[in-house]
Amino acid sequence: MKKSGSVKLQRKILITNIFLFVIPCLLLSLYIVSFIKTEGNRKLNQSKIVILNQINNRLENYLLDGIAYAENIANNFEINKLMSTIEFRDEYEAIQAKRKIQDYMSQNKYHSVSDGYNLEILGENGCFSSEEEGGQTIVSFPDLDKLKEEDWYSLLVDKNYTYYLPVYESTEFSKTDVQSSFRIVRLMKNFNSGRIIGIMDINVRYETLAELLAQGIDSEKQKVFLVNNDGVILGSTDNLMLGEKLTEEQGLSQITEYDHGYFQVNQNAAVTQLNFVTNSTTGWKLVMCEGSQNFVWTQNTSSIYMILVAAIYALIAMVMSIYNSTYISRPVKKLKQDMERVYQGDLSVRSELSNIEEFEGLSLQFNLMLGRIEELIEQLKERDKEKRVLELQALQAQINPHFLYNTLASIRFLIEMDMEEKASESLLALGKLMRKTFSDYRELIPVWEEMENVENYLVLMNNRYQGTFKWNIMLEEEAKECLIPRISIQPLVENSISHGFSGKEDMGHINIEAFIEKEELLILIKDDGVGGDAEKIRNLIQESSEIRSKEQVSGIGVRNVQERLCAFFGRKYGMTAKNAEDGGICVTVHIPVLHENELGIKRGSTGEGYDENCNR
Repeated sequence: MKKSGSVKLQRKILITNIFLFVIPCLLLSLYIVSFIKTEGNRKLNQSKIVILNQINNRLENYLLDGIAYAENIANNFEINKLMSTIEFRDEYEAIQAKRKIQDYMSQNKYHSVSDGYNLEILGENGCFSSEEEGGQTIVSFPDLDKLKEEDWYSLLVDKNYTYYLPVYESTEFSKTDVQSSFRIVRLMKNFNSGRIIGIMDINVRYETLAELLAQGIDSEKQKVFLVNNDGVILGSTDNLMLGEKLTEEQGLSQITEYDHGYFQVNQNAAVTQLNFVTNSTTGWKLVMCEGSQNFVWTQNTSSIYMILVAAIYALIAMVMSIYNSTYISRPVKKLKQDMERVYQGDLSVRSELSNIEEFEGLSLQFNLMLGRIEELIEQLKERDKEKRVLELQALQAQINPHFLYNTLASIRFLIEMDMEEKASESLLALGKLMRKTFSDYRELIPVWEEMENVENYLVLMNNRYQGTFKWNIMLEEEAKECLIPRISIQPLVENSISHGFSGKEDMGHINIEAFIEKEELLILIKDDGVGGDAEKIRNLIQESSEIRSKEQVSGIGVRNVQERLCAFFGRKYGMTAKNAEDGGICVTVHIPVLHENELGIKRGSTGEGYDENCNR
């Protein structure tokens, strides 16, 4: 029967592995090949988008530099005055005006825009200027009146913005300019009346645009071109493409519909990859086209690779399945049974040593581990009480020096200010507080006693800060006798005073409430201060690393309260902090409802002999 059961288990493992390992490996191999193919293409296309964005940034800077140069000329008061002259007195005055404009343009031209395009000014008063004038250069200016009759001019006037005009859209510009891709046109207006006094245009040349588009690409394999919203190619690294208009078969709709992306188009039995981005200044598209042979695998190569990978995965999966079913099933099953007994709490179990060398060592280590765990559990039980007492004493020692320092500082301040009555009141409150703090060794005290200590502390702080805040303590009757750790509310009140009222100009308020809700004792410390930070308090509550900031004392106080609450009642309880509606902070203390008669605690008890849930 034992042998039959073993064979049945082996068959079960073998059949299961075939369905759960061999077949998934076959499918996984196909998926991996497909993923590599898809992901490789995606990464390659993303890199091309990055290259296009770099080209796009250079084009953006190029256009913005030209616009800035034109704005500098247009905003010059002297030039505006000359262009605003309706009619010059004689030809000499007109020549002088034109010369002044020409000199200013030459002196203020930016180095970055010195090549590639030319700035022209066409004035309503007939004063036409160009950077190319002078020397042997003869400039042919377009007819301004005919330009104003073209469709684009009315759009420029209505919207009053810089207009990017493809040269082919203007009959008049086309007559005088055969070297430019497009022009950047803007109106010139009189500074005082707003009257149109002319237009400025910058002509962007084909050669300059081609140089910008060619930077960073493989010119032998890739082509980059600039396409406007009508699908017309305005600039390209390939001169043969200039002026052509993209068709739907060439991907016009995809390019105009999205801001950026990539896709393939099939044309004339060839596959072409297109990557494109949008130029934010003009709204036109930068497109990179490339043949697909560099990033699309051929069908034969893909099929052979898929079959090879699938065969390797299937072979490995079958070998591993046979190995598992033959050599692993029995010792694994026995070891699993032993682990289940340990999981149920039986640490006395010991695993039978297998006749397989690998599992013999595993069983031996398993038995040694159980023995060591039993020893450690016994040691932890012996040390737990001592650890709990030392830990709580260490936590309590962090608060007492901090509290005493601040209290003595406040009394010293009152004495220096000759406020004897307040100093006397503070000394009386300090005496009560010190008696409760150092003479009472109880770890848990009723809520009403803790609130008396808080009241004495508030008297001390109010005398120190000269009545800059008020407080109100409200205790639900059922909550008064509930037990809480000593000095667990005072550090939270101190935090409100130190950080909430330090920058507050009007009267501050602290409200303390204690009530029972859903079998929990809730204590709310709420202030309306301005300097508190609920996020910082939450970090102090959650963090376990040592505090090293300048506000070390305050941080220790808040952290100490949280750690003592968790030490007494477990991690389920503790503090939460949030921003109050009036701008301050509300800290809520969550602890279980406990009374003296439930725990058997008597006054004067040292608190020894309680576990982390505060039970005997």
